[in-house]
Amino acid sequence: MPIRLIVAESGRLPRYMKPLRTQKQKKSWVYNYGYRLTLRSNTNRIFWLCHICHKRKAATAGFAETTEATSTAARHLNRDHGITNAGEQPPQQLLGGQKSLEMMLKGGFGVSQRVANEIGNFDVQSFRIAAVSWLVDNNLALCQFEDPAFRRMIHFANPEAEQALWSSRTSVAQFVMRLYNFMQPQVVDELRCAASKIHISFDGWTVKGGKRGFFGIVAHFATAEGDLRDVAIDLPQLSGAHTGDRIADCVAETLQKFNITAQNVGYFMLDNAFNNDTAIATLGAKFGFKSKHRRLRCSAHTINLVGQSIIFGSNKDAFNNDENLAEEEKYLNEWRKQGPLGTLIDVISYIKTPQQYDMFANFQRLARQDLPADDDAKFQILEPVKPCVTRWNSFCSAFERAVLLQPAFNSYVCFYVEQQRVADSHARTKNNKKPQAPAWMRSKGLTAADWAVITEYIEVLKPLKDATKRLEGRGKCGRFGAIYEVIPVFEFLMGRFEQRLRQYERVDFEQREAPEDHISINFRAAWEKLNDYYSKLDDSPAYFAACALHPYYRRYCEKAWRDKPEWLVACMADFRALWAEYTTSTPPTKPSKERDNGAIDEAISYIISDSEDDDELTDEYDRWRKLEPKWTSKQHNSPNVDGNPIKYWVQLQSKYPDLSRFAIDVLSIPASSCECERMFSELGDLLAPRRRKIGSQLLAALQCVRAWNAAGIKLPTSATSQLSDHDLEQLYNLTAWEQPSDSG
Repeated sequence: MPIRLIVAESGRLPRYMKPLRTQKQKKSWVYNYGYRLTLRSNTNRIFWLCHICHKRKAATAGFAETTEATSTAARHLNRDHGITNAGEQPPQQLLGGQKSLEMMLKGGFGVSQRVANEIGNFDVQSFRIAAVSWLVDNNLALCQFEDPAFRRMIHFANPEAEQALWSSRTSVAQFVMRLYNFMQPQVVDELRCAASKIHISFDGWTVKGGKRGFFGIVAHFATAEGDLRDVAIDLPQLSGAHTGDRIADCVAETLQKFNITAQNVGYFMLDNAFNNDTAIATLGAKFGFKSKHRRLRCSAHTINLVGQSIIFGSNKDAFNNDENLAEEEKYLNEWRKQGPLGTLIDVISYIKTPQQYDMFANFQRLARQDLPADDDAKFQILEPVKPCVTRWNSFCSAFERAVLLQPAFNSYVCFYVEQQRVADSHARTKNNKKPQAPAWMRSKGLTAADWAVITEYIEVLKPLKDATKRLEGRGKCGRFGAIYEVIPVFEFLMGRFEQRLRQYERVDFEQREAPEDHISINFRAAWEKLNDYYSKLDDSPAYFAACALHPYYRRYCEKAWRDKPEWLVACMADFRALWAEYTTSTPPTKPSKERDNGAIDEAISYIISDSEDDDELTDEYDRWRKLEPKWTSKQHNSPNVDGNPIKYWVQLQSKYPDLSRFAIDVLSIPASSCECERMFSELGDLLAPRRRKIGSQLLAALQCVRAWNAAGIKLPTSATSQLSDHDLEQLYNLTAWEQPSDSG
């Protein structure tokens, strides 16, 4: 296109004109791809206009002054159009995934207006929400978006996406806070619309080094549709001593923030810590409920304590012979250190370096040679399971894995025992002190009798492991991890324990072939603890009520306690008292004895109806017990809606309005506080060693946004916040939220 047409066309370049003279020096290669212009007001200044950009009506995108140098024009051609002084390059093939409109235009591809409109308009807000969700869901550092390599990767996929990413962690923190402020009212509204009371579980957690403590608070409830929800609502930092009163103040503040009042607060599912008793007593006085009724104990935690009693516990009541009590306790403590369990645990703990893991793996390969050829396909190298006192069932799992790898363990132990024997012998010949070594290296190893003891402990611990798994879950249908299974599970365990105790009572431990009596002593101590915690279930009527209001378990206690009628009488009295708190409807009035000759149907109904039955069925609970069929085992085990007791009661709301409210309140209580444990597991991932000083407010926002996103709480479609960035900075001190830490 001639320059005179360019400068005249539609007044696009009214300040420019064709230069008055041609160039004196050699013409630059950039003018092969652009027009040479000058200012009308100053003809000494020369400018360059890109051919390609001008044709696309984007004159300002390819416009540069070339009075002194043409480098700006050359850079534009190379960067935006792939053209160099070597000549015009053919349009490059876009790599898979590089479908950015900007890249296509800059690459010289012809794009129609219709296509440009279809693939343009990159949604910055949606991408930012997705990016922060990825950051939060994976517990990644806020500085992730600052990483140059990460930004290059995003730019390769889509330059617009890279431009949309924040360049500082403070900006990310501001956006997280906006998400929190947007989602928190939705959580409040969901709690308000819950069909059940809002049950609470909470627990404390201290970072490594003990410098900071946090308190995870989780809400449990049922929706109007009958679905169970477990939602983390707060993670405040708890400074100072974790006294019951301090915990109560912290929890009360959170309840107030989420509009959980005396009317809709439910039960508290907590571990067995004594300060929790004080905390619930304080909350009970504040909210007006009976603390003993509302304070429930995490069943999975309780069962774990019973398991620890079997391995470590000592209960004086477990010894039959008071005369030799001190001697027995001393022997038992020594056995724990030197016996089969202590030896095995020490061996497992010794395998902790890459060299030791490799050696143990080699012994597994050697043991494999003794297996039939058909078993080769099933063979795989396994690591020992490390037992941990705070991790439920870890000792049982460690023993099970050890028995599975028994040949490898025997070879591993024998290798070190022999090696230590040689070292000790050499030291004696040199009159040197014996080298230091673990006690098991100077033992006889693990004998067949030792493995028999370990196997017997597995048999004892296995029911506890199964019970814990049963109660720590939280199935969508409300079956596993449900409070109505607590009494049946405890009854199962009590039956198993009492059966095994009877077996031990028949054993003469003086006989040579008899098992060692430490198993009997430990087991009796565990039974005492289990029985003690089972008795504590009577403190709250919620456990019995959950069974009584479940369509499958409703007659369980009657049948299980046939030989203990006093238990049933006491529990039923507490149940009736709790049920009375829900009874609001007035009994139906009896029909008048005077007949209305004009109401034939009423007269017939009066004669047919049984007034005694009417009296009997005025109570909704009694009416439900008599009229509604009990669930079969098939119905109870149904994986769909048919097996969900809460949905069952939602469907009966119109028929039993008060009883259904009572049932939904009770059946929505979790059997354990495992959700808090899961929160702290995720918290440990977030607080990596070099990020220990991440601010408490950011920590709470990150964890809550993560939990709410997983729970399906709606995310914003635009940057909705009534607070400016400056307001957020001042209110939450964002720049101090994530600081480098030199300490672990």
